[in-house]
Amino acid sequence: MITTLKRFLIGRPLKTRELNSAKIGVLKGMAVMTPDALSSVAYATDQMELVLMVLITAASTKAYISNVLGFSMLGTFIIIALAFLLYLAYRNIIRHYPQGGGAFAIGLNDLGKLWGLSAASTLIVGYTLTVSVSIAAAIDAIGPVVPLIGHHKLLFNVILILIIMMVNLRGTSESANVFVPFTYIFIGSILLIGVTAFISGIAHPSSIHVASLSGMHTVQGMTTFLFLKMFASGCSALTGIEAVSNSVPVFKEPSPKRAQRLLLSLVVTLSILFLIVSGTAMLHGLTYNPDVPLINQESILLFGTHGFGYIITVVISISTMSILAIAANTAFTGCPALWSSMARHQFMPRWVLHKGDRLVYSNGILFLTAISLVLTIAFRGKVTNLMPLYAVSVFYTFTVSQLGMVVRIFRERKGKWIIQALGSTCGLVLTASACLIFGITRFTDGAWLVVVCVPLMVIMFSKIQSHYNQIREDLKYDFSRPLLLDRQTITLVPIASINKSSVHALEYAIANFKNVVAVSVIANNSAEEADEAERKLREQWDRLNPGIRLIVLHSQYRSVARRLLRFVNLELDFYDPEDITVVVPQFITKRWWHKLLHNKTGSLLMAWLVVRKSVKVITVPYRLPR
Repeated sequence: MITTLKRFLIGRPLKTRELNSAKIGVLKGMAVMTPDALSSVAYATDQMELVLMVLITAASTKAYISNVLGFSMLGTFIIIALAFLLYLAYRNIIRHYPQGGGAFAIGLNDLGKLWGLSAASTLIVGYTLTVSVSIAAAIDAIGPVVPLIGHHKLLFNVILILIIMMVNLRGTSESANVFVPFTYIFIGSILLIGVTAFISGIAHPSSIHVASLSGMHTVQGMTTFLFLKMFASGCSALTGIEAVSNSVPVFKEPSPKRAQRLLLSLVVTLSILFLIVSGTAMLHGLTYNPDVPLINQESILLFGTHGFGYIITVVISISTMSILAIAANTAFTGCPALWSSMARHQFMPRWVLHKGDRLVYSNGILFLTAISLVLTIAFRGKVTNLMPLYAVSVFYTFTVSQLGMVVRIFRERKGKWIIQALGSTCGLVLTASACLIFGITRFTDGAWLVVVCVPLMVIMFSKIQSHYNQIREDLKYDFSRPLLLDRQTITLVPIASINKSSVHALEYAIANFKNVVAVSVIANNSAEEADEAERKLREQWDRLNPGIRLIVLHSQYRSVARRLLRFVNLELDFYDPEDITVVVPQFITKRWWHKLLHNKTGSLLMAWLVVRKSVKVITVPYRLPR
């Protein structure tokens, strides 16, 4: 039943040779890799205007508000320039590290283990927060037009995360098929807002206000620090750009070229959409509203809330919600791929290394879902609560990437390396500044968690690698040691009574081992009952006549497993742990609920013997017919 349900929800298992058909091109890549970055335009301008709200009072005129918002436009232009600097850096990262890994790979190989692990740690924080932030922003976007969702935001956050998880478990290509329409509808919606705003401005020039340098100089209270804080908040528009470099192997061959083309398409599209949202807000004096995001305000202003215009407004709201929701898909693609790359270097558990039935990292997807649900519930699905953690982690990875490229350029000094070094250095200064500003200004709002978590994660990853190295060293065979083929051993078969299951185990042990001994523990309440139970058991044993010894033990404390364990301890005085084998009979019930009706003596004994005594344990199952 479980297998049937799994096949229905996830689909049939794919063969390894079907891997190429599961890979994606640039068109589908826009749906899988870019929603995180594209969706950030739905809240990046809001985050900048949130900082600027301290400059706007109830008496502020439309013209004054537009001048204040002129600073958000200036920040937008700087962020777009930074986006192209990041494109140049990540374009080189894709060329040098086609196996994926992004900031982790460049940090590990060009800067050292500490840099690589810290970048990986912040990437993981960023990816997990991508899911929570994107889903929370999606619910916020649809809340104003669908009251039911608006009143139960946390519940719909959880439901949406589970839906995105399920779609991703079906495979990269299939998830792309689902998300392609939503991605392009969102792009078309923002372009529609831009075209309509442009036409409206030409038709009604008196209704718009363009910020001027002289007007911006008159804004009271604008400081360099406030501008930098606003710039850092707006840099959230760049989140997700790194995802392409982390997941290069998911593209069809030549995968590096396709990844680079997608990265350029992403940066150009992102820049245009960001300009439209920020520009329309400035021209019409639209300010931050915690309940109605700017994109919703712009669509309501331009298309209205009645008739066909309302339909367009609803479509834009739904497309915004959709792109924000599927932005989480970027994390579900990038984070498991990053974990797999780390596992290849033994910094993550091996169970995240391999792909599942649908040729995706299923274990990584499930693990990411669990972490994201915890974060969403802990922060009550609030974008403003999650954003500080999100931005600091993302911009630290940007900083590591830029620093790694600067080091690589100076080391190789190929071609026009001076120009490349200058561009990467500018990007390094801007990303490091944004990271530092976010870390300082939003430290008490939650950014401190990143400062605490990243070193702990670096230590954890180092411990994982040390463990694997130690395991490899411990398992390394010494070929100077002779292979011992004839040694004194003992095989113990614990039995509760003479039944089909215990006889089945005895037959297996006698056929495959020498020096077999059957052991039975009697745990009755009185001495008379114990003696009677032993007499009956020995009578049945004599009738069976297996030709091996039967040892009957009495347990004064009525614990079968503990008494058997004590007997094994006695045998350890005469044999090494590797020379003792315990063959445990175990019957398998037909119905799952039948298991609840039987004790777990065999399982408990196996756990104790393996964990505590290191003896060999073999289970001999006997399946009950009904």
